Amino acid sequence: MLTEYYKAAREEAALVQKDWLGIVKLTGSERVTWLQGMVTNDVAALVLGQSCYAAHLNPQGKMIAHFTILAEADALWLMMERSVIGGLVTAFDKLLIMEDVQVSDVSMDFEVLGLMGPSSKGLLNSWLSQPSAQKTLWVATELGCDVWAPREQADRIIRELTVIGTTAVDRGTWDVIRTEAGLPIFGVDIDESTVMPELGDHGISYSKGCYVGQEVVAKVKYIGHVNRRFCGLIVNDADIAALPEAKSVIRRKDKDVGYITTSLFSPGLNAPIALGFVNRSAAAAGTIVDIISAGKTIAATVTDLPFQIPA
Repeated sequence: MLTEYYKAAREEAALVQKDWLGIVKLTGSERVTWLQGMVTNDVAALVLGQSCYAAHLNPQGKMIAHFTILAEADALWLMMERSVIGGLVTAFDKLLIMEDVQVSDVSMDFEVLGLMGPSSKGLLNSWLSQPSAQKTLWVATELGCDVWAPREQADRIIRELTVIGTTAVDRGTWDVIRTEAGLPIFGVDIDESTVMPELGDHGISYSKGCYVGQEVVAKVKYIGHVNRRFCGLIVNDADIAALPEAKSVIRRKDKDVGYITTSLFSPGLNAPIALGFVNRSAAAAGTIVDIISAGKTIAATVTDLPFQIPA
């Protein structure tokens, strides 16, 4: 990752081609009411052009996929990691009985272009005012916004966004920014063993009514608790020679209390940071833990997400 790429993503506007993301389209007259019973967030509350984060769970409350949902006049669109699309479409097909809902993987029709940085939304609005941008789909994200470019128009759209002030960056830059923001990737940080509340309440509606896995999520909220939390960790020694490896054990007082999912160097904190799951006994911000990686013990401090990056 180049320093100028990180600076653009943090202070200006950066563009990354998210070829690891795909899109599923739902059509049919009953798509809204049906999906309302399938996902954790309130789809029925979305107005046209509005989006939300949600997940589809199995009956045990564990994640099958997480995604951004966009509501349009004739369809609902779901953006997610390509690696989970096959499993999600199969799960949806099994849950469709007589409803007028059609589920299609349209990933090959679009290229997802991610904009991030404080100037990204202003530049997007400027670009959307151009005639060539009419009817282009886009969604707000935690880092900025994602444009769903029709594949045959993607190169032109990238050029136009670059001309008005975005800097094209690599995935490595995006991965640093998303890690600093505490955003999990399915298949890297989270998987089919993840219970939605372990990530917090983001993407969960507790007032919308029933959906698959809702009973488990509600019990965690109102009766019990999660046994582990998705947390950040800051390595206490900024001069560490090697980053903690994925799946490295997190230990406190000689007891295993979690594991690492992602680690990298944060330019914003000038220190190695990591994401991972930590048992609730050690998940409070400020807790000192050890990370056991490649036979070495690395001291680290647990922190809430997102990481607090100095301005």
